[in-house]
Amino acid sequence: MDKNLVNELIEFGFSDYEARVFLVLSMKGSLTASDISKNTEIPYSKVYEILNKLESKSILEVSLNGRNKKYKVSEPSQIIKRIVEERKKNADALDKKAEEILKKIKKRTTNEELKESIWTSQGKKNFLEKVSTMIKNSTKYAYGITKEFSRIPELDQQIINATKKGIDVRLLSITNGLEKLDSARADWYSSHNVKIRTMPLKIQPRICLVDDKEVCLRVDNEYDSEFIWSNNPALINVIRSYFEVLWINAEPLKK
Repeated sequence: MDKNLVNELIEFGFSDYEARVFLVLSMKGSLTASDISKNTEIPYSKVYEILNKLESKSILEVSLNGRNKKYKVSEPSQIIKRIVEERKKNADALDKKAEEILKKIKKRTTNEELKESIWTSQGKKNFLEKVSTMIKNSTKYAYGITKEFSRIPELDQQIINATKKGIDVRLLSITNGLEKLDSARADWYSSHNVKIRTMPLKIQPRICLVDDKEVCLRVDNEYDSEFIWSNNPALINVIRSYFEVLWINAEPLKK
């Protein structure tokens, strides 16, 4: 039994046992429950339960000829396509539901002015999502300090939107030489009118600073590392001064 194939089928919504049965029948054709048990290493007492589940999902066909029932997969390619289509429909429905929920939340939101504060959160993806939101709200500039030129779809879109609006977007690379993947990411930013300079640093914080209004700071690159966000003017001034000194002394990105 190919465990990798089983795991891939699980991603399509099959249970472990369902994936094994589907895989064996797809490769071997029609089999009895006893043969399925032997080929999948599923206890015989459990096989009929799995077969009934797959039959209820219109995945199996059952032979009524002879004393022993035989089972086969209707058509593997059609079943996989059907599952994909169902998942797309479910995803679309979730998107619509999410929009409705967000609209209801927005109607009930009180726009209280956020006082000067410092907030903490955790995780690299959360950090990039926070940076995306900050850039979305920018009107003048968005400055960043990076090592890997990380990208996610939401961040890409906000970078494109910001530079199209004429916002001054700058990225300072703090690594000594770029890996091939990092270089490709840097090229993407450069192609979207992001100004890039490089300056190797021993201490390598990741920073996003927007419009003298907010700053986001992550000290290391661990996947679950903590980061802070603040709209405190004193902290923002310190980070802006730090960035400006580095920028003046940094070199343009060499292509």
